[in-house]
Amino acid sequence: MPRFLIVRSDTKWGRGARGANLFRFLRTFHARGEVEMIEATDLERGPVRETDLLFLGMPTNLQQDQLTKVRFRQAVLFDYSDFGGPAWSPETETWLRLLTDIYLKPWVEDSWDFGLRWGTLPIRRYPGLTWHVKLLRRLTRGRYPDLCQRDHDVSFLGNCTSYRGLSAVHRYHQRIDWLREVHQCAGRFSFWGGLQVPTANQAQLQSQFNDLPNLLAPSRRLLFSQFFYNLLRSKIVLTPAGNARWSYRHYEAIYAGALLVSTDFRQTRTLIPLPLDNVLHVADHDSVVPAIDAALERREREPGLTRQNIDFLEQYLQDGDYHRSKPRIMDEFLAQLVG
Repeated sequence: MPRFLIVRSDTKWGRGARGANLFRFLRTFHARGEVEMIEATDLERGPVRETDLLFLGMPTNLQQDQLTKVRFRQAVLFDYSDFGGPAWSPETETWLRLLTDIYLKPWVEDSWDFGLRWGTLPIRRYPGLTWHVKLLRRLTRGRYPDLCQRDHDVSFLGNCTSYRGLSAVHRYHQRIDWLREVHQCAGRFSFWGGLQVPTANQAQLQSQFNDLPNLLAPSRRLLFSQFFYNLLRSKIVLTPAGNARWSYRHYEAIYAGALLVSTDFRQTRTLIPLPLDNVLHVADHDSVVPAIDAALERREREPGLTRQNIDFLEQYLQDGDYHRSKPRIMDEFLAQLVG
């Protein structure tokens, strides 16, 4: 009998979002037979399944009567979408609320309610980050992460995504706001990066933001090694909100030895916590330049800060990935499921 049974969601966003991220995480810490992942349609055939924890991916087309084919101790809803709040449909909400009040997402904001107990999901880690960190540790020993001259005062490279929180209408383009400010300070900071916008979307965005061409990154797509090399050359990395408050860049920048100037993350929870006291937080619609100045000054004043941040993450990760030798993250994942 598996301890964990995952029923994939019906989202269109790929295998990871459907449940593979959660499956890989659980398999890191548990034996093969303890974790099983199935489609909702698999419940229509075969024997009755038994499990301790039943994870149901949202959104789902699962019908309530299909769960008669599963005996479980506790049900948990999970959702890998980037949008705030639950992703159930009006047709499924009523019976799902009767099933459980636990709902997991990659990030949770303290302001969310919906009558649910919110918890956090393991995120997918890019293998490239772990491979690069392992290689650099091995080749440079104690020099990592200070391997080269940090000739970028500030860097940001990312998609032109916008944050909408729980609103289906209003979007906040924090990435554009911040890069506008940095661009207006040309000559004050050495900057690397820019916004990556597909050609098909540029005309539409430019009609809304006339200065968009000034904010675009070079059109050439970078390999991860090129991207990470430029993070290693950066003193400060900007992590404005995109689709969500968190992004992989938070963790990549820390492992590259850069300080973070971040969208205000203090009311946001993720399963892998960030060293919040060592991050410069910028409230929505506030200027980013004072935070950049403060981060550059703090980096000079506290040169050991970046290694402290890496050590903080290494309480939960091994070279940027989940690992059986770091069970604390699994313990905290399970603890949030206890009523």
